[in-house]
Amino acid sequence: MSSENHHEALSRTVTEKLRNGQVVTIRPLDRADIDLEREFITGLSPESRHFRFLGGGGAPSEKQLQQLTDVDHDKREAFIALIEQDGQESEIGVSRYALDANGKAAECAVVIGDDWQTQGLGTLLLNRLIETARARGIDQLYSIDSAVNTRLRDVAVAMGWTCRAEPKDPTLVVYTLDLTAT
Repeated sequence: MSSENHHEALSRTVTEKLRNGQVVTIRPLDRADIDLEREFITGLSPESRHFRFLGGGGAPSEKQLQQLTDVDHDKREAFIALIEQDGQESEIGVSRYALDANGKAAECAVVIGDDWQTQGLGTLLLNRLIETARARGIDQLYSIDSAVNTRLRDVAVAMGWTCRAEPKDPTLVVYTLDLTAT
């Protein structure tokens, strides 16, 4: 694949249809999305916020929001899912990864707005992340999550991720996906 096609595959905007028929746009996130991200995180239920930030509740700080939207599309990647409502764009989901120092593995996270869970959006966002990580030569994606997040476990296992307990903290599990396997 030429580097131009390679870049296009990573930066393209796609439209998908969810199980409920809603059309959603998925594109790379950038710094200009800070207000969308603020609204999205603030609108999450306490449970969803807890699952995403593992204990960090409340409204996100400006510093947190800047970190979440500081995506260089190389070591840090993120994709945002948007719908149009009353002529306004609303964020309903986001997936992201951050590359480890070794450059071979990346920690990832996906969060879906409460009203949009179980519509297939998490799978779409994860697949986009996996496709991008593979194209960049990343060998492994992993995610550290709450052990009681059974909805995530069902999706992860269905998609071929392995799940193991986090030895240092029994309330957490680690999901891993080997990207080198065909």
